[in-house]
Amino acid sequence: MTWRRSVGIAALAAVGIAAASLAQERFDYQVRDDMFRAIGGNEAAFKNAMSIIDAKLREDPDHAEALVWRGAGRYWKAGQTFGAGDTANARVLADAAMADMDRAIALQPSNIAVLIPRATVLLAAARYQRDPERIRNLATRVAVDFETALAIRQPVFDQLGQHNRGEYLSGLAESWALAGSRDKAENYLRRILVELSNSPYAERAAAKLADWSDRRPLNCQTCH
Repeated sequence: MTWRRSVGIAALAAVGIAAASLAQERFDYQVRDDMFRAIGGNEAAFKNAMSIIDAKLREDPDHAEALVWRGAGRYWKAGQTFGAGDTANARVLADAAMADMDRAIALQPSNIAVLIPRATVLLAAARYQRDPERIRNLATRVAVDFETALAIRQPVFDQLGQHNRGEYLSGLAESWALAGSRDKAENYLRRILVELSNSPYAERAAAKLADWSDRRPLNCQTCH
């Protein structure tokens, strides 16, 4: 799977986690289907999603969910640009994407619909970095976002479906592993084995525990 497709799927998979048990009207409903089509190669769908996002930000420049989705879209576009060989513009897009997502978190640090999209995009990005320090820095930010979201969800966590619980726990396990905190990663891997036994998440957790050099993604095991 290419870097740009992996990042896009990760961002969109986050919708399912952010959505769990949320009753309010959600901004992602307005853009996620077009974003999925964009990942499949539909440029018109991507432009439509980004136009909706831009319209929302013109209306409300501090709309955190729109900002985090613009960041996800820009990051995916950066992957496309990098794949086309335009490294300079890819870096500009990636920096703009990061600025959007960081600002969204600064505006609403306790909004799961902001925390999870940023965490999943950065987790996918961390997997494809070559610089160990860059990997650790990105992964640590991911882990903090996931930890914050999990703490918010904790009162109803056991009521969530397998997919949502698996994405939280595997995201935490993988991000802490990439951040170099093996003890924390192992705690979440063992929790997956207990709470999600006989699932794809448990299968991947067991494989990771048996071989820490296994760098295959731990999350998004039941997304598509």
